[in-house]
Amino acid sequence: MNLRKPMASFFAAALLLAGCSLDLGASNRNGPTDGASPSGNQSPNATALNKLEDFYKQKVAWSKCKKHPANECANVKVPLDYKKPGGKTITIAMMKVPAANGKPIGTLFVNPGGPGGSGIDLAANASEAFSAAVRNKYDIVGFDPRGVGSSTAVDCVSDAELAKIMDTDVDLSTPEGQQTDKAVTEQEAKGCREKSGELLAHLGTESAARDLDILRGLVGDKKLNYLGFSYGTSLGGMYANLFPKKAGRLVLDGAVDPQLGGARMGYEQIVGFETAFQHYAQHCVDTGRCPLGGSVDEARAKMKALFDQALKSPFPTADPKRPLNRAALYSTVISMMYREAFWTYLDQGLSQLVEQNDGSDILRFYDLFEERQGNKFKNNGKEAFWAINCADYVPSPRAEYQQYADKLRTEAPVFGSSMMEGTDICSLWPYHPKANPGPYEAKGSAPIVVIGTKYDPATPYHWAQNLHKTLSNSVLLTWEGDGHTAYGKAGSCLNDPVDQYLLTGKVPQDGLVCPASSKSGS
Repeated sequence: MNLRKPMASFFAAALLLAGCSLDLGASNRNGPTDGASPSGNQSPNATALNKLEDFYKQKVAWSKCKKHPANECANVKVPLDYKKPGGKTITIAMMKVPAANGKPIGTLFVNPGGPGGSGIDLAANASEAFSAAVRNKYDIVGFDPRGVGSSTAVDCVSDAELAKIMDTDVDLSTPEGQQTDKAVTEQEAKGCREKSGELLAHLGTESAARDLDILRGLVGDKKLNYLGFSYGTSLGGMYANLFPKKAGRLVLDGAVDPQLGGARMGYEQIVGFETAFQHYAQHCVDTGRCPLGGSVDEARAKMKALFDQALKSPFPTADPKRPLNRAALYSTVISMMYREAFWTYLDQGLSQLVEQNDGSDILRFYDLFEERQGNKFKNNGKEAFWAINCADYVPSPRAEYQQYADKLRTEAPVFGSSMMEGTDICSLWPYHPKANPGPYEAKGSAPIVVIGTKYDPATPYHWAQNLHKTLSNSVLLTWEGDGHTAYGKAGSCLNDPVDQYLLTGKVPQDGLVCPASSKSGS
């Protein structure tokens, strides 16, 4: 997921799950609705049921993917509005990586998070994300959720407008900065309403989970096998809540606590990133050549000073038209906290910045994280992020944001309160939900595996603990490492029991704790 906003225009593009939302009008939001119909509604009228069943009976035309001919791609139709299955439809795009042994035991659906992340991109990189054993025996299917990428996608602003927005930096301590922030956020919201108005009301995670059940039915699996990372844990949890009897082997890694509102989520994330930066600073100091100073305290103070300097006078780069401003520096440092393997690159960029007064490397890393080349973007991830969060979460009161901003000035002196200030785009949204998505209980489901990383900044560890507590039948696995999510990074201690669960159904030991030293690479 990528939580951020307020200040979505300017800060922390990598942050997961910032909260705002809209009302889909769906019943039984918090209770299981697995029942007579494919959709999970307990008492649909016959006409609606027949029309919904048509989506489960549609023919899927798999064909070789243009960019990845070893894989297969397909587009399918789902209802725009599940309350009106006979109405307009939208498209969901999928990519299948066929099981290497040619005899799949089933399909493993996967989601990378965001919200707004492309499951198709994740599937295209399956060899890096999933073990050989899993790829050997499962067809791996990644899909772009509604609003995202190759599916019916949300659109708000042109690439040129988005680039200009992202290259804008403001000082929220001034009236001028506050005015600019408000104007830019209004531009974003207005663009979303004008370009994607009808779609916006139907982009929430509940509708995406209902789409996922149609996909499950179309591949011929009686139960859903699923591995979701970050925001993908909310999508998986929602599915299990709606369809507990159809939940097969579910792994939820980097778990989200869907009960929290946007303000609380943002606050807890910033505290998490502050802790992550302290761990990075210790690493930097331990190298003996840290550009930020000779101690953790010196490194924290220097990083804060660099943020302040970038706001007042952006650093020159190889592109004279794009100096490195605070927004890009801040977002890049946040993004580098996602994987311990990124820390060496941050060392490189900060060395160039401090020693040569040159922000070129940091700006290059920033564009890589943003999947940006010049004024072009690879996907619509940022706009989908705004729209899906605003479809899921009740906007937090301005006073609550301010309360957390005040706390962060002392609790997170490096990253500060900027993430909690400014105009919340979801407060300008045309639709709002009546309640946040959680809690997910999934009563009657098969055992679900929840994974938490002890020093995960984007989805703090206690979120995994909370999801484990609310799910009626789950086990919690813990990796005592740094960075965001654990599977594939934590080594055999964690990877092997997860693989065994996916391949055989054997449930891992509840409470399993794997030390950071067990990682095979991060």
